[in-house]
Amino acid sequence: MTMPSAAIWLILAIAGPQEKAAPSKDDAKTQRQERFSLSISGEVPPDFAPVVGRLTTLFYESYPKLVERFEHPSRPAPRTIRMTFARRMRVPAYCTGSEIKINVDWLQQHPDDIGLLTHELTHAVQAYPRSDPGWLTEGIADYARQLYGPKQQPGWSLPKRLTERNSYRDSYRVTARFLVWLDGKHPGAVDKIHRRMQDREFTLGDFETAAGKPLDALWADCVKELGAASPQKSRTTAP
Repeated sequence: MTMPSAAIWLILAIAGPQEKAAPSKDDAKTQRQERFSLSISGEVPPDFAPVVGRLTTLFYESYPKLVERFEHPSRPAPRTIRMTFARRMRVPAYCTGSEIKINVDWLQQHPDDIGLLTHELTHAVQAYPRSDPGWLTEGIADYARQLYGPKQQPGWSLPKRLTERNSYRDSYRVTARFLVWLDGKHPGAVDKIHRRMQDREFTLGDFETAAGKPLDALWADCVKELGAASPQKSRTTAP
């Protein structure tokens, strides 16, 4: 049995506003009002309403921020996202264009893993012409998940320490942790590399252009710093 469409749209109406707040009088810039919408379809069990509500709230909290930061200036990201629930999927979730497919079985077993939505929404905005290298595509998506929420992510975190056994090519959380470190040391580096990926011009040499050192040297610096860092000194959350 699936949740009636009327109940789904009620959740959408309650969970998140579709417009950004009006700019304050102190704002020097006039901000353009954006409208973002989310549609839900697929196999939604009746007892799944709280999880759907949290996902919907997260969409309206995180997606405008992702678009603002990562959207290509000449290729707009989709303003409408379709979230489809299905069973018997081989992965927790994946994104194709403006549709995000979510594994109901996974979320029923891991109801706090709603941050997977931010990861997939990042893919919707990335829209890389090719996803090569995949480790960087997924690393940037987990980097965005770390920064744009949700703030509390039980069971999910970036590693506090990295060692020589790790590699920046490990993808997902390890690569994301490296990118958090990189952008802390060289603000704007991740955005420059991301844009090169969007423009299908990325090479590993872009790390040196953005941060002043070859990628392998940057990784060595990161491992040296984070490998010696205590959990108290290691910071992996956005301010």
